[in-house]
Amino acid sequence: MYLQKGWPDMSLRVKNKLRAKRIISIIAFTIIVLFVAFLAVVPHLIMSPMLGKRVESRQYISDDYGITAQQISLKTEDGLSLAAWHTKANSSKGTIIVLSGIENPSVTAFFGYAKMFADNGWSSLLIEMRGRNLSEGKEIGLGYTEWNDVVAGINYLSEDQEVSGLPIIAMGTSMGGATSIMAAGKDSRIDGVIAISAFSSWEDAFSDNMNLMDIPKLLCTLEKPFVKLYLGIRYGFDTTSYSPLKALEDFDDRPLLLMHSVEDSQVPYASYERLRKQAERHNVNTSTFVREGDEHFVCYEEFFDNPSQDIEFGSSILSFLNTNY
Repeated sequence: MYLQKGWPDMSLRVKNKLRAKRIISIIAFTIIVLFVAFLAVVPHLIMSPMLGKRVESRQYISDDYGITAQQISLKTEDGLSLAAWHTKANSSKGTIIVLSGIENPSVTAFFGYAKMFADNGWSSLLIEMRGRNLSEGKEIGLGYTEWNDVVAGINYLSEDQEVSGLPIIAMGTSMGGATSIMAAGKDSRIDGVIAISAFSSWEDAFSDNMNLMDIPKLLCTLEKPFVKLYLGIRYGFDTTSYSPLKALEDFDDRPLLLMHSVEDSQVPYASYERLRKQAERHNVNTSTFVREGDEHFVCYEEFFDNPSQDIEFGSSILSFLNTNY
C-alpha cells in the first residue's frame, strides 16, 4: 500500500518538472524572438529618417575660390539628371572627379580643391550626387546607387576631346570615398582613387558607430546581418552585395590613396584598417595618409577652403598624383 501511495506523488513531480521546463523554454524562446526583433528593427528606426529624403544644403560659387567652373548636366544610365561643375587646367594632366559625403556639404564646397588641382595641372569634375541639391533623385543610396553617378561623369569626360584619353581619378570624402572605390571596381576607366574617410561597408560603419557609443562588441557584431538585411530590402540584394571591400578585389594595379584620422567619430578608423588590409591582400598599389585626432575631412577645417595651405594633407594628394600619373 505504501508503494501504491508513492506512485501518484512521483508522477505529479515528473509532470511538474516537465511543466516547468516547458515554461522555461517558452520564456527563453520569447526572449530570443524579442531580441531578434529588436536587432531587426534598429536599422529601420535609425536609417529610415536619414535615407528616405532629399538633401538640400548651401551652394558655393567657384569665383569665390578663384577658379572658373562650367556648370553642366550629366545623365545617368537610370535616367537621372545630375548637376556637375567642370573646371579645366592649362595643359591638363587629367581629371579629378570630386564627390562629397552623405549629406553636407554640397560638392560645390570643394571648389578650393579644384583650385589646388588646377594650379598643379589637373582639371576637375565636381558631381552633386543623386538626391542632393540641384541633382535629381529621391533619396540617398549610401554609394550602392551613387557609383552610377560617377560612371555618368566618366561618360561625359570620354566625349570631351580636351581630356579624353587622359587619366581619370575619383576622389571622395566619407560616403563619397566609399562611392569612389565602388565606382572604380565597376568601371576600369577610372585610373585611380583618393578615398578620404571612406567606410569599408555600410554595415561596418553602422556597427563601428554603435561600438563608439560603448555598446557591447558582441551586440555590435550581431547587428551587422540585420543592417545588411535592411539594406537589401531597401535597395535590392544584388545591389547591396557590392561594397568598397568587394570592389578592391577588382582594382588590379590601379593606385589607391587611403586617408583617415585616427579618432574619426563619423567613420571610425576601423574602416580604414579593413580597407588597407583588403588592399594589401589583393596587391593594390596603395598609399596612405593618417592624421591624429577627429578630422573627418582629414584636411584641417581652417584650411578646407584652400587645402594647399594644409601642407601635409595637400602635398600627400599632389605627391600621389605626381608619382603615379
